[in-house]
Amino acid sequence: MYYLRLILVSLFALFASYQAVADDVDYDAVIDELKASLIAEPTKSSEVIAYLNENSQHLTREQRARVLTLESNKEVYNGNYQRAFELLKQAEQLSQSPETLNSIYLYQATSLIAMKEYQGALDAMAKNLDRIEQIDDVTIKMTSYLRLANLYLDLEVYDESKRYGLMAFGLSQGTSPKEQCYAQLLLAAAELKLLNYELAKQQFTDTHIFCEEHNIPLIVAMADKGKGTSHLRLGELKQAQTLLLSALSEYEKFKFKLEIIDVNALLAETYLSQKEIDSAKQYAQRVIDEPDEPSVLEERKRAIKVMADALAMEGSYQQAYQYLDQYMKLSEASIDETKAKAYAYQMAKFENAEKTREIKMLNQDRALYTAQQKVVELERYNESMALTIALGCSVGLIIFGATMFVQRRKYKRISQLDPLTGVLNRGTGQDFAENLFIDVLAHRSVFSVIMFDLDHFKSINDNYGHSAGDWALRRVVEAVSPHLKSKDLFVRMGGEEFAIFLPYVGEQEALKIAKQCCNAIEAIQTRPHYNDLSITASFGVCSSLEADLSLDPLMKRVDLAMYQAKNSGKNRFSIATDPFPATPDSTR
Repeated sequence: MYYLRLILVSLFALFASYQAVADDVDYDAVIDELKASLIAEPTKSSEVIAYLNENSQHLTREQRARVLTLESNKEVYNGNYQRAFELLKQAEQLSQSPETLNSIYLYQATSLIAMKEYQGALDAMAKNLDRIEQIDDVTIKMTSYLRLANLYLDLEVYDESKRYGLMAFGLSQGTSPKEQCYAQLLLAAAELKLLNYELAKQQFTDTHIFCEEHNIPLIVAMADKGKGTSHLRLGELKQAQTLLLSALSEYEKFKFKLEIIDVNALLAETYLSQKEIDSAKQYAQRVIDEPDEPSVLEERKRAIKVMADALAMEGSYQQAYQYLDQYMKLSEASIDETKAKAYAYQMAKFENAEKTREIKMLNQDRALYTAQQKVVELERYNESMALTIALGCSVGLIIFGATMFVQRRKYKRISQLDPLTGVLNRGTGQDFAENLFIDVLAHRSVFSVIMFDLDHFKSINDNYGHSAGDWALRRVVEAVSPHLKSKDLFVRMGGEEFAIFLPYVGEQEALKIAKQCCNAIEAIQTRPHYNDLSITASFGVCSSLEADLSLDPLMKRVDLAMYQAKNSGKNRFSIATDPFPATPDSTR
C-alpha cells in the first residue's frame, strides 16, 4: 500500500510539473512568431507549425483557429489550395473572434479564386464585409482592405484593387510597416496590370527599398518580380533578366510554388526576346512540366507560346504547330475564365462599412473590353504564326484559318453591343430594325417606335461626374428592359438617347409600354449613391402609316414627338400619329 501511494504521488508530481511547464509557455507569442516567420523565415515556419500541432491540447479554441489559419497560408505558398481551404473551414468552426474570422474569410476567398471558384470567393468576401461594418479596430480594417485589394487584383478588377490598396496604404502609414509594404506592392501591381509600365517600375522600386529596410524578404522578391516584368514589357531585357533571376532565387527559399512558376514563364519570355533560344526553352519547359492545374493556366499558356516561337525560330515547324495547337486551346480556356470572373463579379452583392449599396462587380463594358483585348492579342499572334507555319506545313495553315473563322463568328456579337449599357448600338440596332420593318410591311401590319431622352443629363455629369452619368444610363436600361419582349429591339442611339422598336405593335400598346417605361425610370432609386439625384426621361411615340415605305419617316416623326415632350415640361410623352406630333400627353 505504501508503494502504491508513492507511485501515485510521483505520477501526480510529474503531471503537475508537466502542466506547469505547459502553462509557462506563451502560446500567443509562439503564434505571433509563426506569423512573422511565414514572410521572413519560411524554413522556421514549418518547425513552429509542427511544434504548435504537437502541443495543440494546450491551445485554446481561438489559438487553434489562428494556427490553422496561418498553416493554410503555408499551403497556399505550396500551391495546395484545396488543403488550405479545408484548414480554413476547420478554423471557422473554432473561432469566435471578429479579427480571426475576418482573416479566415479573406483567405478562403484567396483559395477559392486559385481553384477558379469565383462565386464562392465572392460569397466569402461578402461575409468579410459584413464583419468589417461591425469592427472599429483600425488594424483589422487595414488588413481587410489589403486582402480585398489582392482579391480584386486576382479577379482582374484593377480599379477596385487600387481603391482598396489606397485605403490600406492610408491607414498603414506610420503605424504598420508590414501592411504599408504590402499596400505599396499591390498598388504597383495594379499599375502593371493597367499597362502603366513606367509608373509601375518606379512604384516597385520604392516597394523594394521600403520592404528591404523593414526586413520583409518575401515582398522584396515580389517587388523584384514586378519591376522585372515592367522592364520586360518596356523591352529592357537585361534589367528584366537580372531582377527575375533574383526573385526566383528568393521564391525558391520560400518554396512559393505559384510564384516560382510565374517567374519561370517570365524568364522564358525574356530569354526568347534576347534570342537565347536554349535558355528560353529550358525555362518554358519547367512550366510545361508542372501539373496541369487551373491556378497556373495563364503561366502555362505563356510558356507554351514561348516554346512554339522558339521551335519556329529553329525551323522545327511541325513541333511548333503542335505547341501552337495547345496554345489555342489554352487561350480559349483563358477567355472562358475571364467570362467566369465577369459573371461572378456581376452577380455578387455586397454591403460595405458605411452604407448599404448594391455593386455590380463587373461592368459589362469592362468584361467586353477584356474579351476584345484577348481576341486582338490572339489574332495578332495567329497572323504572325500563320506566315511561319505556311513555310513548313500547309495543312497547319488550313486548320489555323478554320480556327480563326470560328473565333470571328464567336465574337461578332460582341461588336454589336453598346459597351456601357449592354443594349444594341446604333448602327446594329437600326439595321435590325429596318429588316423588321420590311417584314412587318410585307405582312401589312403595324410597326411602332418609342424614343426617349434622359432629362437634364448634362447637369448630372456636371454636378456628379461622368461616373454618375454612366451609372444612371445603366440603371435606366435595367429599369426599362423588364417591360420589353424578346422580339422588341432596345437600342442606344447615342449619349443619353434610346430607341425601342416594336414590330407588330399598334399605337395603343406602344403608348402603354411608353407609360410603363416612363414610370419605371422615374422610380429608379438613387440612394444611397446620389441622394439628391432624380432621373426622368421625355418620350416620343410613333406608329407606322400606310404611306411609310421605310423606317426614316417614323424616325423623324418620333424624334419630333420626343422633343415636343421635352419642350413641354419633360418627364412625359408625346404621341405622333401623323407627320406632325400632337400636343404632349400630360395625364401620366
